[in-house]
Amino acid sequence: MIDVFSKEDKSGSRAERKKLLWIWLSSLFVYLAAVGVMIGVNLYQVETTASRALQTPFTVLSVALSVLFGCFTLFFFSIKFRLTAKYCKMLRDMERGLKDTSEGTFLRYDDTVTMKDGVYFYSMELDCKPLRRDDITLRKVLIERTVPKPEFSEGDKIRFVTHANILVSYEKL
Repeated sequence: MIDVFSKEDKSGSRAERKKLLWIWLSSLFVYLAAVGVMIGVNLYQVETTASRALQTPFTVLSVALSVLFGCFTLFFFSIKFRLTAKYCKMLRDMERGLKDTSEGTFLRYDDTVTMKDGVYFYSMELDCKPLRRDDITLRKVLIERTVPKPEFSEGDKIRFVTHANILVSYEKL
């Protein structure tokens, strides 16, 4: 059987997730340090010279930095980090979850990109034995978007393993 996801993919996705967390934590540290420096300089100037000349520029600058950091955090966690975390969760669930082994005849690829649990997929259509009498025989097995299409031609017999209808491994019979 040919595995769709290798050990390097799994460890690489976890490393990417950790790297993204460190990027956000370091930007949080820079933001908090900048605001802390502005507060400290303003307090020092008020204590030593009794001047509040920097209060307005520091207030405007701290509001601008807060808005900028808030927008960065919103887009960072709603786009890049969310997609990476969902991909890691999918790989973790594949390791621990139930797997289904089936056989079928390859029909075609459906290149329409769909999302399932925060991960993008295209699908492979197979003609499989029905589970019950008079059931539908067409099965769409999901393949992660970045995985290259396996080399199948129409009519090939395939044995495949899926988890939650996501292709885990396959072999040509």
